[in-house]
Amino acid sequence: MKFTPLDIQRREFEKGFRGFEEGEVRGFLHEIAADWEEILVENSRMREEILSLRERNRQYQDQDRIFRETLLQAQRTKEDVLDTANREKDLTLKEAQFRADEIIREAHQHVAELEVQMRNMKMERIRMLEDMESLMERTRRFLQEEAPERFPPSSNTVKLDDMDFNSMDEDVPLKPRGQRF
Repeated sequence: MKFTPLDIQRREFEKGFRGFEEGEVRGFLHEIAADWEEILVENSRMREEILSLRERNRQYQDQDRIFRETLLQAQRTKEDVLDTANREKDLTLKEAQFRADEIIREAHQHVAELEVQMRNMKMERIRMLEDMESLMERTRRFLQEEAPERFPPSSNTVKLDDMDFNSMDEDVPLKPRGQRF
């Protein structure tokens, strides 16, 4: 049974023979009613505080849940970004390796073409030198036949057959393509 301070103050007791002093009982009841009222006010304040704390606790739990979800989403996003970055890195490395292989293959092909051109140029040079030697020999014979007094046969004539063409190739620098000798 709940008593209010007013219930305590208005409480009536039957009077009996040799009963208690009515003024003391009334004074005591007023003190109890005042204490009871303080207790009820304190109890009400405590209930409100409990409700407020429960609400704040619920808000904190909601915030904590939101923070956890946000953190989990951030971790997932980080993992996704790292996975994407790793895939892009791998793809970039593969593309770079493919391009490097292609460049090396093209360089090897270009070197092979240059070697063929160089061999062809050496052969052309040899043919040209042989043609010049033949022309010089014909010219020398013609001059010796037409004017033997002015062009006597000479023993000091060096024949191209006696020359080392390989050493000549090393001494003659190659000019870039398109330039004339």
